[in-house]
Amino acid sequence: MKKIFTFMYFLISIVSFSENKNITLIDTLKMFVNEKTYVNKKSNEKSYDLIYLLPKTLKKVMVEPKSHRGEIFIYKDSTKIVYLPIFDQVTREENSQEENFIVETIRFFQENYKKNSSFRKVYDNEKSFRVSKKNLTFEILKMENIDGYRLPTYLKIYEDNILLAELKLSKIKVNEKIPGSEFEIK
Repeated sequence: MKKIFTFMYFLISIVSFSENKNITLIDTLKMFVNEKTYVNKKSNEKSYDLIYLLPKTLKKVMVEPKSHRGEIFIYKDSTKIVYLPIFDQVTREENSQEENFIVETIRFFQENYKKNSSFRKVYDNEKSFRVSKKNLTFEILKMENIDGYRLPTYLKIYEDNILLAELKLSKIKVNEKIPGSEFEIK
């Protein structure tokens, strides 16, 4: 019996202190996002399901506010496709880089993780941290281990020290197979 407890302790120790998987190996992400944006001292909250096929294909399905429930936004390369169920209408337009904090954040973290060993050390070990990109600052307030990957689940984004957005990520799934048809509007 004592051997079993010793073995279990040893196994738990190995799992607890095992190295995190490299986030540059993430090919797909599924998650639920609560996003709060701030413009001119006013806030706007929305929630959506997000499916991301790295590096440039993303789908958002709006859940809240109720007036926007069911709206679908698909970003492929430089194109944005929008489905508005209330009108049963599909539109295509050019994608605005500033519009999507999630894509910008994921790309930024993956690029830094790949190229910058000091960033990688902070990312892999700190519970919370700040990192800047030009005039944007990402304040990571909570990290979680998901499928062996250490990922932010709560962060704030600032531009020139002005709060732009808060993102709370949940129900995160990493590297699940996503069919191409998922990014089509039928």
